[in-house]
Amino acid sequence: MYYRPQEKKRGALLTFLLYTLLVGMLGILVLLMGIYVGYFNIETPTLAQQFAPTPTPTRPAVLYVGDGDAYFAQGKLNEAIAAYQQAIEIDPTHDVPYMRQSRLLIFTRDTGRALDQAAQAVALNPNSPENLAHYCRALDWEARYAEAFDVCGCATELYPTYAEGYAFLSEIYADTGNWRAAQENAQKALDLNFQSMDAHHNMGYALEVQGRYPEAVKFYDNAITLAPNLAPLYVDAGRIYQNSLGDYETAAERFKKAIKLSPFDPEGYDLLGWTYYLNGDYVRAINALEQSLGVDPNYVNPFRKESAWGHLATVYYTRQNFENAIEYFPKAIELAEGELLRRVRQVEIHTETQTLTGPTSRPILRGRFSRADGLNFVAQLQPVNYATAPAIETEQSCADLIAQSIKGETLLLGPTESLTATQVFSQSSGTATLDPTSGNLFLDLQKLPQPQTTPYEIKVSFWPNRTDSVGFFQPQADGRAQVNIKFEEKSLAPIEYYYQLGLAYAFLDNPQCNEAIPWLLKALEIDSSGYNPAWYGLRPEYCPSPNSPPTPIPTWTPEPTDQPQ
Repeated sequence: MYYRPQEKKRGALLTFLLYTLLVGMLGILVLLMGIYVGYFNIETPTLAQQFAPTPTPTRPAVLYVGDGDAYFAQGKLNEAIAAYQQAIEIDPTHDVPYMRQSRLLIFTRDTGRALDQAAQAVALNPNSPENLAHYCRALDWEARYAEAFDVCGCATELYPTYAEGYAFLSEIYADTGNWRAAQENAQKALDLNFQSMDAHHNMGYALEVQGRYPEAVKFYDNAITLAPNLAPLYVDAGRIYQNSLGDYETAAERFKKAIKLSPFDPEGYDLLGWTYYLNGDYVRAINALEQSLGVDPNYVNPFRKESAWGHLATVYYTRQNFENAIEYFPKAIELAEGELLRRVRQVEIHTETQTLTGPTSRPILRGRFSRADGLNFVAQLQPVNYATAPAIETEQSCADLIAQSIKGETLLLGPTESLTATQVFSQSSGTATLDPTSGNLFLDLQKLPQPQTTPYEIKVSFWPNRTDSVGFFQPQADGRAQVNIKFEEKSLAPIEYYYQLGLAYAFLDNPQCNEAIPWLLKALEIDSSGYNPAWYGLRPEYCPSPNSPPTPIPTWTPEPTDQPQ
């Protein structure tokens, strides 16, 4: 008898596992089919998402201040200004980036904004000697000398060992013609801190305004040694070598170094080109001046109102290339004559108020102009912050008083006034837009109450320290006011631009007297003395004009004799 092998029976556990595995496989199959037909919408991360950076916390403001300091040490002024601005945006209550940004804005010739930033630094922390000193310097560069004296005086009184306070005080004395005091304060700064770049630079400036150029340039070079990456220092030293010492080779070296450190500043190229011109190297002069126009065709020296356009025209005029001179002079004149409006700083709306001292005109809206778009100047007008004077004056330091004057103005209310200006005009605002090309100022104001006495007055401030009343207006019943004001006044270009342009027309092979005469007469309006070259172009053989002023008659001077009196 044969026996079949006995069949083994599956255990219950094995059966359960096989059943579970089968169900799982069926589930996965159903899921894949659902994804394929679009029933399930599952987003798979892209490669970029898989490797996206992990969110990090915002850098603290102090690190951006450090970045700004590092950029400044390298001479990268625009990058430093941007870094300080980032620090301000992260922490607008920290005074240090405002002060340090103000310092650099002076070097980049943006003195209006430098004053705003320095004032904000003092308002946040009036007990900082750096804040007071740089606020003083910004006031000086804006030609507000009386205020600058007060602030620097406060800085040196409260912090008598802070060298820069005396250095900037020296600068004010030099600007106002007190040369002895300028030199004394610069020396005081040097005695306190011989390593201060500002002390050496301003000693050089104090000596320069006295005409002591060889001594002045030594201190300018000392400042360069202490801050070798600061382009404006090379410009100042090069200017002395060029204009006062006639050392054109050294001047060119200084300007080349300034260009290397700040290649996007047109001033260095302009000065280098003019140095080549003075040295008789016209080809290199033209090349450098054209580079200046390529960097910024609208650059004008704010003090002399000269430009690369005018310098190029002069080079061509000297070479008797009158056609090219005629091409460049008009643009130079246009830029110089428009300099007045480019110096605009502030606009205010004034109203008349009865105070304890009688009727007084006081500002109720104020705005600082900025040129964000590179074309028009725009100011956002905000209410002026007023406070009533305290009945009993508490003792305050000069720094606290300066900060208080920045934050708001004090008003002595008259017996008929029940509200301060801050309360009445707290909802008022507006915008002012100035087009420097057309000379048109447009104001759009909202929520102005009707004036109680005289209409509102518009006042516009210009550098240096000039304020003009430009018009009056009455708001509509809803408080809205739109005002257009046309500026007709222009600055004067350098006189040589006018007579050289006129002479260029007169000296053409076919003289264009209709074009020449107006420019020659314009030059004579500025200076009708016999030394004006414009007279030469009005001679009968060139372009005589019946409208020319009377020809100056030389004054006869008797010859000296040896006979005793």
